[in-house]
Amino acid sequence: MALALLLQTATYVCAGGVWQRALARQDHHRSLVQMVRLGVVKLFMDQAVPSAGISGNVLVARALGHRGLSHARAVATVLAGLISFYIANGIAVAGALTILWLTGRVSRSITLLATAFAAVLALFLAAILWITRGSSRVPQWVHKIKPLEKLLAGLGERPPRVVRDGVFLVEGTALQLVLILLDAATLWAVLQSVGVGIPASGAFAAYTMASVVAMLSLLPAGLGTFDGMAIGMLHAFRVPLEAAVAGTVLLRGLTFILPLVPGFFLARAEALKS
Repeated sequence: MALALLLQTATYVCAGGVWQRALARQDHHRSLVQMVRLGVVKLFMDQAVPSAGISGNVLVARALGHRGLSHARAVATVLAGLISFYIANGIAVAGALTILWLTGRVSRSITLLATAFAAVLALFLAAILWITRGSSRVPQWVHKIKPLEKLLAGLGERPPRVVRDGVFLVEGTALQLVLILLDAATLWAVLQSVGVGIPASGAFAAYTMASVVAMLSLLPAGLGTFDGMAIGMLHAFRVPLEAAVAGTVLLRGLTFILPLVPGFFLARAEALKS
C-alpha cells in the first residue's frame, strides 16, 4: 500500500509536468510544485462537477491566467495538454489490445469497445485541432455552452503555436503515458497488498480497458462503469473475484476519494483569486 501511495503521488507530478513543459515551450517557466497543485485541483473539479472534464480545464486555464499567462496562452496550454492526453490514451489502448491478443483474451465486445473508442478519440482530436485554427471557425452553438465559451474566449484567430508544437507533443504524450503506467502499476500494487499476484501486463490491460469504458460513459470519474470493467478484466486474468473487487475498491480509494480533501481546499483557494 505504501508503494501504491507513492505511485499515485508520482501521477500528480506527471500531470503537472505536462503543463510545465507546455509553458516552457512558450518561454513561460513555472515551478513543478505549482503545476502539481493545479493537477490536484483539476482532478477534484473533474470528479466533483460532471462536465466531461471541461470544468477542470476551465479552472486550470483561469489559474494559469492568475500566474501571469495571457488568456490565449493559458487556453492553448490546456488544449495542448488535452491533445497529448488523447494521443497517449490511443497508444495505451493499442498496447492493451496487443497484450489481450497475445494472451488470447480478445473478444468481440473488446474489439467493438476499442473501435468505438478509436472513433471518439479521432473525433475529439479533430475537433480540438479544428478549434485551434481560429475561434471564428467554431460554430456559434459551441460558444453557447458556458464552460466552453469561457475556455475559448480570447483564443483569437492565431492561437499560440504550442497546440501544434511537435516537441511538446512528444514530451507531453510521454508524460501522459507514464501517468497511465503509474495508475496501472497502482492497481498491480494494491492487488499485491491483498495477496494476489498478476502480471504487470495484465494489470495494465485491465486498467486501460476500464479507463476506456469510463471515458466513453461520460460519467464523473466513470463511476460504476470503470469498476465493473476493471473487475471483469482482472477476473479474465484469473484474479479471484473477491480479490478483483477488493483491488478495484482500493484503487478507487487512492485515485478518487483520497485527492478530494486537498483538492477541495486547493480549488477553493484558486476560486478566491478570481
